[in-house]
Amino acid sequence: MPTAGRLAAALAFFIYGWYIGLLATPFFPEANPPNFFIPLCVGIALFCGWVVVGSRSGRGYRAAVGNGLTGAFAFTLWLVFLMSFHNMIRKSLRRLYDGPMEGVVDIFKLMLEMGEDFFDINLIVSIVVGGVICGFVSEYFAQRYP
Repeated sequence: MPTAGRLAAALAFFIYGWYIGLLATPFFPEANPPNFFIPLCVGIALFCGWVVVGSRSGRGYRAAVGNGLTGAFAFTLWLVFLMSFHNMIRKSLRRLYDGPMEGVVDIFKLMLEMGEDFFDINLIVSIVVGGVICGFVSEYFAQRYP
């Protein structure tokens, strides 16, 4: 059911995903991310805003902090997973795996490697603070327009 809280969370996370996508660009090799990286960030952020944060909005500002942090964590986890899945598919098309199970297991190794590559205090603080701000925006509109 569409509500003002869901719409506000989706729009806030849209801006959040775009900002995080631009902020994470220099951490790719030669500062050259794949062409789909920023649209992927925006799409995942829209989904997390609508489903994760928007569905829980309207419960008070204390809960909004937790909702925003949950949305930021879900956004980060899905983004790292999908980017690692993409890398696994590219490696499997070059026949670097002996079997399908080796590729599936390698996704989690690639997730850890990507987490190490993107480990920067400015990026982490931006993800956390941006998620909390998006949670507050969602809560504000959920309370004003129930």
